[in-house]
Amino acid sequence: MRRLLLTLSLLPAFASAATPDGKQIFLHGNSNGALPCAACHGQNAEGNSAIGAPKLAGLPATAIETYLALFAHGQAGNANMQRIAQALSPAETKAVAAYLASLTPANPPASSTN
Repeated sequence: MRRLLLTLSLLPAFASAATPDGKQIFLHGNSNGALPCAACHGQNAEGNSAIGAPKLAGLPATAIETYLALFAHGQAGNANMQRIAQALSPAETKAVAAYLASLTPANPPASSTN
């Protein structure tokens, strides 16, 4: 019984250790060959218009996941983005998308008032 309780008490630690860190992947890439997103999209995901890297901060997670899936399947993006998306696991894709969605855009669009 003690072993069972010890095993059950350790499960949350193992689960959290296996959960990818979207911020770390964004800033540093992964061990499967995904380059750091920040290298092109900026440290704060503000984008870089000079190289055609769009702003990502504050985009909906589902939109980012959709784009990465299209890139991974070669249906959109350039060769670099396709390779990066292919190097992300589904859990890493979700983690990066959630991280980007949590960011506040540097220059939020002006709100219209009626």
